[in-house]
Amino acid sequence: MKRYGTAVLSFLVITLAGSAGLASDDLKIVKDKEGTTWSVGSDESRERARQEEERDRDRAWDMLKNQSIIIDKRTTK
Repeated sequence: MKRYGTAVLSFLVITLAGSAGLASDDLKIVKDKEGTTWSVGSDESRERARQEEERDRDRAWDMLKNQSIIIDKRTTK
């Protein structure tokens, strides 16, 4: 029984160590004068997220540009 427990524990340690080694490419650390930035994910996923953020920002600006603004000139008493 003890032999099986050791085998299972060894398998888990080897598996977790291997997955941690493979996941090291998914963590990017950038240090600059403003602080440290930690990015999680692959380069492709970070690039997709950046492009989506830019697209959302452009859509928001387009919405504000095309919006009719009504200024309330009533005075409050």
